[in-house]
Amino acid sequence: MRIRNTYRLPFAAALLSSLVAFAGPAFAQDSDLIVNSAVAPSTLDPAWACGLQEISFIQNFYVRLVQYGTAEGPDGTRVVDFATTEPYLAESWDISDDGLVYTFHLKDGYTFASGNPVDAEAVRYSFQRVLDMAGCGRFFLTDGHIDPVIIEAIEVIDPLTVAITLNKPNGNMLGDLATHAASIVDPSVVEANGGVVAGQPNEFMAANVTESGPFLLESYTANQSARMVANPEFAGDAPASEAINVNWITAAPTLLLQARTGQADITFGLAKQAVTTLADNSGTRAIAYTNPFVQQMMLPNTKAPWDNPVFREAVAHAVPYEDIVERVAYGYGTLYYGPIPPSLPGFNAELSQPIPFDLDRARELIAESGVATPVDVEVMIQEGDATQQQLATILQSTWADLGINLNIRVAPAAEFQDLSQSHAVQSLMRLDGPGVFEVGYYWGYDVICDNSNNLTEYCNPEVDELVDQLRASSDEAERQGIMDQVTEIWRAEYPKILFFEDQPVVVLSDAVTEFTFSPLPDYRYWAK
Repeated sequence: MRIRNTYRLPFAAALLSSLVAFAGPAFAQDSDLIVNSAVAPSTLDPAWACGLQEISFIQNFYVRLVQYGTAEGPDGTRVVDFATTEPYLAESWDISDDGLVYTFHLKDGYTFASGNPVDAEAVRYSFQRVLDMAGCGRFFLTDGHIDPVIIEAIEVIDPLTVAITLNKPNGNMLGDLATHAASIVDPSVVEANGGVVAGQPNEFMAANVTESGPFLLESYTANQSARMVANPEFAGDAPASEAINVNWITAAPTLLLQARTGQADITFGLAKQAVTTLADNSGTRAIAYTNPFVQQMMLPNTKAPWDNPVFREAVAHAVPYEDIVERVAYGYGTLYYGPIPPSLPGFNAELSQPIPFDLDRARELIAESGVATPVDVEVMIQEGDATQQQLATILQSTWADLGINLNIRVAPAAEFQDLSQSHAVQSLMRLDGPGVFEVGYYWGYDVICDNSNNLTEYCNPEVDELVDQLRASSDEAERQGIMDQVTEIWRAEYPKILFFEDQPVVVLSDAVTEFTFSPLPDYRYWAK
């Protein structure tokens, strides 16, 4: 199903004054911080958002109970510290001795753009909405514990106190509550515009925000631009910038030109080759960061020809990995092969050696697989993603010699999201990594059987049992042993292609005075 980018929505007249109807272009002022990115968000709903582009944009409009801390980063910048959780809407919290009940004491004075209070009932409603809609947000909020859902009850104690009861302890609970999925939305606005339908997205919320956080969304044109301004009524710390103009630019030459000339203050999504051309550019600096996000090709293991493990092994040997890191990532990538990215705790380099590029071996395996060639396969990539375009083109050329005809399908952001999550494509490329930086969380959607967020459709019951053991254990030696065992099993089954762990590069103009990096960028800390 194709998701439309233009929405016709029911509005409650009494609420119009508290909402922004987003239709026209964003009009930048000279003082605006200009942020350019290659890929646009496909939804504005924190309960439904899955991808980096959605999460990094929408989280700026909402407050959450807790937030991640920050730490010193490279070249005078800072980085978000995912190991540290700090108060945000919650002033403090208590955790029961058995680890099952989290009681949050909220700060007073926070309001939505509508004027309604951001109180315990709004928290309860927002979290229950995420659980009932059962989109990607539910996975973030529950740390992937969805069968059964780990959150047993959400109770309003008084207007400034809310309690969350779990059915089993979860050491990552506070981290989950710092994610975009725990954003507090305005119940009255949601109810006036479609409410909550179990298992279904809300069309209104896909294109609108109900601000409770540091920014207001002044204007928004899907797939083009947005202007966000500091929320004058926000009770928390004011953002570093008064206004930010965001442009989503799919044309790689334009993205590079505006970075080079200083038209953009902050640029994300430049192809690594483009980044290298800025090495001696006056007025800009390119800074590389680390994160456990991986450029990969999903090979849905239930769909032909990927349902043949020997054929999957064959194509894994038919990828020129070292050339890709040199020619596509321009050195900004780490090679490995295994279920744990190198930047995640638990990675075992000895067990995760890269797969060698060997076309002769690939031919042998194709013959052994019994898959008749020539064979046609299709890979979907997202519009505007220059890296995916380069990777797909390299594979198309390389695999042609093996009798594999790779057709490249380019999909706009919303269509890409819809087709990916509905498992409606034969294969796809994706820059993917965990929203919570812990192996148990990552595996909870990446390797578990019968999970709608497992886009490879990989399934091994033995691995499922081991993942359950991992998430129940707090013993580091035991956990490492389990992770090593899963790594060996997973590698032998070749569920997908891992090109490299990405080292994201951000280009800053010399006008930028404050910048904090996160794999899921938080605009609050940016200024010029």
